Amino acid sequence: MLFSTVLLVLNCLTAPVFAFGADVVLSCSLVEEGGGLGAMGVGGGLFSKTPATLVLRDLPVSPDVSPETLTPYNPPTTPDPDDVIIEAKVTSPEIPEADSLLHADCNEQEVTCEISRYFPHGSEEGTELAYFIGSVQLEGGGISLTLVLRTLPPMAEGEEPVASPLLHSKLELPLSQSGTLLTELVFVVFSRSQSLTAPLGGEALLDCGFKQQDPFPVGAMGLEWRLQHKGSGRRVLEMRAVEAEEPMVHVDRNGSTVDTARVLEQGDVSLSLEKLKVSDEGMYICAVTTGLFQVQQVIQLHVTQPPLVSLSVDKVIFQNKLPQKVSCHCERYYPLDVQVEWMSLPPSEKEPISLTQNSSLSSHRQYSDGTFSLSSFLTLHPSALPPGTTVTCLVSHRSLDMPVSISLEVSAPEPKRPYWIMGLVIATLLFLYVVLK
Repeated sequence: MLFSTVLLVLNCLTAPVFAFGADVVLSCSLVEEGGGLGAMGVGGGLFSKTPATLVLRDLPVSPDVSPETLTPYNPPTTPDPDDVIIEAKVTSPEIPEADSLLHADCNEQEVTCEISRYFPHGSEEGTELAYFIGSVQLEGGGISLTLVLRTLPPMAEGEEPVASPLLHSKLELPLSQSGTLLTELVFVVFSRSQSLTAPLGGEALLDCGFKQQDPFPVGAMGLEWRLQHKGSGRRVLEMRAVEAEEPMVHVDRNGSTVDTARVLEQGDVSLSLEKLKVSDEGMYICAVTTGLFQVQQVIQLHVTQPPLVSLSVDKVIFQNKLPQKVSCHCERYYPLDVQVEWMSLPPSEKEPISLTQNSSLSSHRQYSDGTFSLSSFLTLHPSALPPGTTVTCLVSHRSLDMPVSISLEVSAPEPKRPYWIMGLVIATLLFLYVVLK
């Protein structure tokens, strides 16, 4: 998706403190059901996508940026009731990590955006208010937002409601005098990390939080964490909180926790997992329910375990000029994919020579904990590997920052003593035995 900010000069700087606001313009898609012929299917239904524009108003920016360098969004001079332009006031609640959206261009990151109509649970039909839900994601693992937007009545210049506003041709909602749909941000669920990698047996913190415009609802607040993996799903943890009562937490996966105080006071619903297993890998769904809204975020957890690499021998001596077979063992790694390469470096060469094409692999072996093992076999020929040659096994795996290398040396055989010398030694010993006796 195209992304642009209305900052004329931002200098690609970030700062921990923010002051006045800026406008951000996102190129989005309006997703609707009932797309007709050629529409794509989602869960068996049909949907269509229409180009749309989302304008986030008054995002906080660094106080180091001069107000003169900021230009507010200017809507089209000629309103078109067919255009989908949604303006959203985001002063309260604020969008977390807003600086990453402002600096996306500088960091060469794209922002994806989809918007669709939203019907909150328990909302009254026939009301003049309409809701939209928007998904905004910074590609490359940055902030991910799910926004709930509520329409505002179009106002004239004197802050008076427009008597007969222009209606959008498709949405049938009143537009402002400039042809935009005015909304305000009322609820947001976010994650600062869309994907996380953690070691087998270690810990993981899945970041998720929410902010809302209205005070904490008098009714129940709900939180549910679910895990989806390879077509199956299960609940990990559930929390229910009612005003003036102790929160109730039900744990389905041992070692999973949330900080209930931070949930109620700060909207931090992050999930902590201990003693990670291979079965903990997958897509985690953080679903938050407050008042009318039920909104979720998705975080992908990858579990990794580096391989233990060893060689069958650490030295090779060719006896009678016969080839020898060596093996490189990779044990207890996860996930499955591992790459094994063989290299040789004779004493007369400056660059290593690949021997991988002459190697073979065993089948994968899986242990009860879900980890895998694999062996690579290589036959060494004395004619190609003179004494002093170093043979190296290189193992690459997703859990490794750089390949693991382990080497063996080709050594010269010990010189054989002539047979007549052995015979002379034996004869001498026999002679001394007879004489002494």
